[in-house]
Amino acid sequence: MKAERLLALLTILLSGKRVSARWLSEELEVSERTVYRDVEALSEAGFPVYATTGRDGGFSLIDGFRMTGQLFSTGEIQRIISALDGLSGVCPQTELESLKRKFTLLLTESGAKGIPCPSNRVFIELTPSNREKSVIDLLDESISASSVIRMTYCDVNGMETTRDIEPAALLFFWQSWFLYAWCRLRGAFRCFRIARIEAIEQTGLVRTGPVANLAERPWRKEWEKEEFEDIAFVIGREARGRIAEYFDRDAITEQEDGSLLVRGHFPTGEWVLSWIMGLPGTVSIISPPALRERMRARAAEIVEKNQQFS
Repeated sequence: MKAERLLALLTILLSGKRVSARWLSEELEVSERTVYRDVEALSEAGFPVYATTGRDGGFSLIDGFRMTGQLFSTGEIQRIISALDGLSGVCPQTELESLKRKFTLLLTESGAKGIPCPSNRVFIELTPSNREKSVIDLLDESISASSVIRMTYCDVNGMETTRDIEPAALLFFWQSWFLYAWCRLRGAFRCFRIARIEAIEQTGLVRTGPVANLAERPWRKEWEKEEFEDIAFVIGREARGRIAEYFDRDAITEQEDGSLLVRGHFPTGEWVLSWIMGLPGTVSIISPPALRERMRARAAEIVEKNQQFS
C-alpha cells in the first residue's frame, strides 16, 4: 500500500503543481502526518521535494527536475511497468499509459548509456472478467464522484438483498476482486465480492456516510471478526494440486496409502463445507464432528435430489 501511495504522490508532484499537505491527504485518503512521512521518504530516495510555507505554500519538485534512470535500477523499472500493466483492466487507460511512457523512457535512457536492460520475466495479471470489469468501472466512477450505488447482492448463503452502498475502495485479494463500502442497509462498512453483485446502478444520491481511513486497511478488521475453527480431513492424492494452492507443505501429510491428511484453520459457516465438497476425489472429515455431520447431511440431500432422475 505504501509503495502504491508513494508512486501516486510522485506522479502528482511530477505534474509540476504545488500541492498542500491537506490537499494531498484528501486526494490520497491518508492523514496529513502520513503525507509528511511520505514526502520525507521521497526526499530520502533522491527526489528533490521542495516545501514552501504561507497561504499558497505546499510541496513541489524543484524547478527543472527531471526523473532519470539513475533513481531506479532497470529491474525496478521493469517491475513498476509490470505492475502498471497488471492494472490495465481496472484503471483508466490514459493515466496508466502516461505513467508507463514515463518509466519506459527511463529504460530507453538506461539502454542509451550502455546499462543492460534484461527482458522482463515477471508479469502480473489482475484484469477481471468482462462482466466484473463493467461493475468495477462503475464502482470506480462512484468512488471518484462520492456517489451512492444501488446493488442486488447474493451472499455466501444464497440470500439475495438489494441495498444502497457508498463505495470506498476496490480490493484484490484471495484471487478475487472485492468492494469495501459503507452499507446503508446495515449501517456499517462491509466487504462485498464483486462476482456476487447481480445487478448495479447509480442512484443519483451523494455519499453522506462516514469516511474510512483507507491507509489503515480497515477491511482487515472485518476478517478478524470472523470465527475460525481447526479442521482436519483426508483426501485422495488426485487433489494434491488443488490442495497445494491453499496450504503450505507443513499442513499436508502424505499417508501410507498415498492419501493426504490436511490440517487448517478455516472460517466457520457454509463456505468451508462448500469448498471441501468441491474438491476432486473423496473427502473424509476427521474433525470437527459437527462439520462431518453437516457433510453427511448435505451428501444425503444431494443423493435424494438426484434419485428422481434415475
